Amino acid sequence: MRVLQVMECTIGGTRRHLRDLVLGLLDRGVDVEVACAALREPAMRRDMALMEERGARVHEVPMVRAIRPATDLRHALRLAGIVCDRGFDVIHTHSSKAGALGRAVGVLLSGAVRIHTPHTYAASFGDGKGQGGEDPGSRSLILRVERVLGRVTHRLVHVSADERDEGQRLGTIRASRARVVPNGIDPARFASPTGGAELRRELGVPPDAPLVGTVGLLNDAKGHDVLLDAVAELPADVHALFVGHGELEADLRARAKRLGLAGRAHFAGWRDEVRSAHDAMDVFALPSRWEGLSYAMLEALAAGVPVVSTAVNGSREVLEPPAAEGPPCGIVVPCGDPPALAAALARVLADDALAAGFRAAGPARVASRFTLDAMVDGVLAVYEDALGVRHEVGRAAPEPAVAAEPAEAPSP
Repeated sequence: MRVLQVMECTIGGTRRHLRDLVLGLLDRGVDVEVACAALREPAMRRDMALMEERGARVHEVPMVRAIRPATDLRHALRLAGIVCDRGFDVIHTHSSKAGALGRAVGVLLSGAVRIHTPHTYAASFGDGKGQGGEDPGSRSLILRVERVLGRVTHRLVHVSADERDEGQRLGTIRASRARVVPNGIDPARFASPTGGAELRRELGVPPDAPLVGTVGLLNDAKGHDVLLDAVAELPADVHALFVGHGELEADLRARAKRLGLAGRAHFAGWRDEVRSAHDAMDVFALPSRWEGLSYAMLEALAAGVPVVSTAVNGSREVLEPPAAEGPPCGIVVPCGDPPALAAALARVLADDALAAGFRAAGPARVASRFTLDAMVDGVLAVYEDALGVRHEVGRAAPEPAVAAEPAEAPSP
């Protein structure tokens, strides 16, 4: 099987997803090529070098987030040169810009099946600028393009059931072509404690101070301003840890100062290794405004850290599973509600039994459904499924009817 992966949004969790998926497919004997940008995160070139070292052929195509017709046409032509006569079986695009360019080129120039993963829909961004601080452009135009391209997409792979349901509400794909393959991590990387005392000393966090932590890019999507507002409502001995970098760092530092948190809000910057941060935390907060399914949340759970999350895509299905799948491993609160977030954080910090239950449940929850192997195997299964029914795209046939229940036999 020959697969082309196409992505513009190579930052944060989407960057992580592409790298992990490509390496996993290579390990399974799949022939993989990658066309991706590295403008928003120059460190992406390290991932590109790793993928090439492991056997992928990688093309840097400097796609941009914003809608720029002339630039987009140039990049579409570059993708066309990659696609032509290469015999790809699958073209898998990721996020809105690569999804538009890659699928359009695939329709015109390739017989490959077209797979797309949205990694959150731009229509969810509201007034925010999305990942990386760049405005993607007109949400209504992007949604119209998604709906049109959905008609020539063989499978839409969502990283959570919530994201799938959102796609159905937005009308981006027929239900029969929607699939869910949750994001996954390697739990073993987060299983062994490294000790958080040294990090606390480095940042000036008192050894016994309750510490609320979060990991993620410092941008509008992640809602760190909401977390600062929530911490301001907690007792004065509670500290907050922010691991990550981004365009909003200066604004967040200034906000912390205005809220009287200058000595309690600690910005650790970007760290390739976050296990020590998990060990330093008493509770992990995910205050995001939107997500597909947070890798940072999965990592915290695998490390045995209690989680409080806003009700973004993926959080409830991970933290509050059906009883048959295990006990809860965190608390979900409304988005953009600092008092609700503060109340949930205070509850976990004050209730040792509740926190202990979450710590015990988190690693088992990740291991049961959200592993890297399960993610790669799931995506590969979608490819195989689509390759078997590629003729269905473009057909005007209606969705298969649901068989009616047989009528009860009349009483004798």
